[in-house]
This record gives sequence, C-alpha cells and structure tokens, in this order.
Amino acid sequence: MVRVYRIDGAARRPHGLAVRDVARVLHGGGLALVPTETVYGLSVAVDAAASSAAAPEATDAAGAALGCALPPPGSGYRRIFELKQRDLTQTVPWLVGGIEDLDRYGRDVDAVTRALARAFWPGALTLIVRASERVPRFMQAADGTVALRASASPAIQALVRACSCPLATTSANTHGKPAPASFSEAEPRILAGVDVAIDAQATPCQDASTIVSVRGGVVEIIRHGAISDEEIYRVVQGV
Repeated sequence: MVRVYRIDGAARRPHGLAVRDVARVLHGGGLALVPTETVYGLSVAVDAAASSAAAPEATDAAGAALGCALPPPGSGYRRIFELKQRDLTQTVPWLVGGIEDLDRYGRDVDAVTRALARAFWPGALTLIVRASERVPRFMQAADGTVALRASASPAIQALVRACSCPLATTSANTHGKPAPASFSEAEPRILAGVDVAIDAQATPCQDASTIVSVRGGVVEIIRHGAISDEEIYRVVQGV
C-alpha cells in the first residue's frame, strides 16, 4: 500500500513530517506523486537519478543499440517512463529552486529567458535552455537542452530545499490521458506505481505550465498553458 500524506494545499508551510518522509524516499531513489500549483506530478530527486546512472549495473543494451543515453534500468527516473507508458528517449522537466538555477543547470542563457524567469518564477512557466555539464546526458533532450521551472507550490519548494537538488517532474498520467489537477483525479494504476504520495486536494492553477523556448532571439511557445501568450509577449517586448 502506498503511503499518502494529506496536507493543506493552501498552507504556506506544508506539514514537516510529510516533507521529511517524502524527501527521504526521493533521496533513496524513490518515486513520488506530488502536487505542483498546476497539475499533480511524478517526481524523482535529480541527484539520486544521477547517482543511479553512475552505478556499475546501469547499462542498457537498448540505449547502446539506439546510440543514445537512456534512463538507468531500475531507477526511479526510468520508472516514470514505464508508469506513464512513455518513450524512454523523451525527457522530464526539472523543478528548481529559483532564478539562480538558470545558470547552474543552463548555459549561455539569453536576456529574454532571464526576463521571463524574473517575471513568472516561481510560477507556471517552463523555460527550455541549453543544458550545463551538471545535467546528466540521459536527462537532456536530443538537442542538449533541459526544461526548467521554479514552482510556486509550497510543497514542491519545501521538497526541493529538503532534497538539496531539483526534482525531475512530469504530469502524473498515462501518456495521452489528461493530467490530474486534483488528487482524486489521479489514475489508480499511477498511484499504485509510486512509493509515496502527497494529497493536497485540488491544485490552485488547474492547468499545465506554459513552455517557452528562446533560440537565436526567436521566442517559441511550445505549449500553451496557464500563462497566456499575451503575458509572455508583454515581457518579451520589454526586453
């Protein structure tokens, strides 16, 4: 049976026991169902995922055959893809602590991306940047990028601090199905597949984050979400 912590989603400080225990599971390489301010997500601690890739048994014949880096077999990060029934060659966005992490996990970050982060972080904006050497290859997209977001969820903020690292987090749904905006909407098979879960009732935003990529000065909205196109371009025009 999956251990579920029920917390007040509106509380500025989530219950300490829930944060400590979920962080302990994540530190150990486990998989958690957590509430962001947008939708519920499947999360692993990035440091634990990176450590699993360094283990001697972390070899993958399929990845070698494809000529690409795949999530280590048996790792919490790989379990995300298996649970979502999603292609292993895809990647998972990172939930980070704040704007300073743009330069920690990204490189050559442009002025527009920085302005968007200043305007909307913490919040429902995911920014795609060129990955720094701190991002393991198997956690980068094929073009060497990583998607970063500083979440406004108090639970996520507390977990990032407790884990002392970002959380690789993607929506908690079978690939192709709707992302749950409340704990009650989570699919039973998804809940059964994690090690621990946090129930914070409905999320305040009820929509996925907006995803933006800036390349060569060109702004592309990859996914239309909680932050409108108008809000994005208002900031872009001010740079």
